[in-house]
Amino acid sequence: MRPLGCLVALPALLASDPAWACTLCHSRTGEAVRTAIFGADFWINIGALLAPAPALCVAVLAIRRYLP
Repeated sequence: MRPLGCLVALPALLASDPAWACTLCHSRTGEAVRTAIFGADFWINIGALLAPAPALCVAVLAIRRYLP
């Protein structure tokens, strides 16, 4: 990309107006979604999401090490 193109795109990247344009984020629906995601079960859900990662890593390492 030419330098002039970068200078033209720079204000669009630095402007925060597009974030405020999202009407869903600042509504009752957005609040309900955030409450459901970051509610009391947040850490349990994160744990359930990350629990298989060590087993998958061990499986990948075993396959890489012991298969030709």
